[in-house]
This record gives sequence, C-alpha cells and structure tokens, in this order.
Amino acid sequence: MTAPGSSTAPAPRVAQEDGEEDRSLGLAVRQARQARGLSLKQVADRANISVGLLSQIERGISSPSVRALRAICGVLDLPVQALFGGEDDTGSQEAHRIVRLNQRRSVDFGSKGMIKEFLTVHDEGALQVMEIALEPAGGSGDEPYNHDGEECGVVLEGRLELYIDGSVYRLGEGDAFHFESALPHKFRNLANGRTRVLWITTPPVW
Repeated sequence: MTAPGSSTAPAPRVAQEDGEEDRSLGLAVRQARQARGLSLKQVADRANISVGLLSQIERGISSPSVRALRAICGVLDLPVQALFGGEDDTGSQEAHRIVRLNQRRSVDFGSKGMIKEFLTVHDEGALQVMEIALEPAGGSGDEPYNHDGEECGVVLEGRLELYIDGSVYRLGEGDAFHFESALPHKFRNLANGRTRVLWITTPPVW
C-alpha cells in the first residue's frame, strides 16, 4: 500500500518501446529480403555489413545504424521510410506484390543452355510464373520428366519444340500450350537464336 503523500511513478517504457520498434523493423527487413529471394549473405555482402549483424537486425536484437539501414535498403531497392510503415506502407506492400526487372530470381542451368527467371515473388503460393530463355539447341534435356500439377505458357520469341507423352509439337511466337504435368514432357529451342517462353506451373516446382 502506498504511504500518504507519496507517489508511485509509472515504470519506464522507453526500453520496451525501443525493443518493439527493433523487432518490427527487423521483421520488415526480413520480409523484404525474403520477398526478393535473397539470402542473408547476399544482402550482407552487398550492404558491406556482416551476416551476423544483419541476422541480429532481422531478429530485433540489434538496432542498425543509419548508414547500415540505408545500405540494406539500397540493396533491397526499398525506401527507408517503408520499413517504418511510412507512405501507407507502400514499400512493404510492394515487396510482397511486385517483382522489378532487376530483382528477378534466376537459375542458370549451364550446359543445358537454359535460364529460368522467376516472375512470382516467392514459391509458397499455388502457382509459379517464369520467363525461360533458351539458347540455340538449349532445353530441358534429353529425357522426359513429369511431376504433379498443370502447366501452361506462351512463346514470346523464337521457336519451341514441346514433347508431351509421345507427341511432338512445334510452336512459334504467340503459340500457347497447356498440359497436365503428370504426362512425360520435355522441350528444346528450335530457333537459330534465343527462344523465350512465359511458363506457368501449379504447384511451383524446381
């Protein structure tokens, strides 16, 4: 019981509020990084900070300096204020909805002469959208393969040979396809130059 004439000051909340801000900031950084398909090391290396520091920032146990925060946001192509919910949080929304041309995740299949660029923000949804670039004679390989789901697409440039369950189809620019992924399939470039295909699969596969 408080003695008459004395007063009990409320407990300081600065540390708690700072902790909440750090955790919120760290979560925003992590979500933006993951939305772009970048690893901790990739972002840390490009921002010229240590992986350990970036990990601590994302977990909310370390407050980044202004310089470090600007460097991280530069790598993520994200306005600094977006991490704090500024501008109606449009920056954070963009990270979950938009894939800029220079932010596409890509996989180079080397000797197969094929590069896949992913147009979806992540592979946790129901579908996967890719732009596949095939060098002359490049393709998925000699052996057909299959998996669960469906796929469809359209030839954006060049000529594509598509094998589906024993049948062979030759497609030109603007031609589209749709088939069940459980059927054995493979594909290759028929053009003398590069062939590009917008390719959609559901569910996502590698």
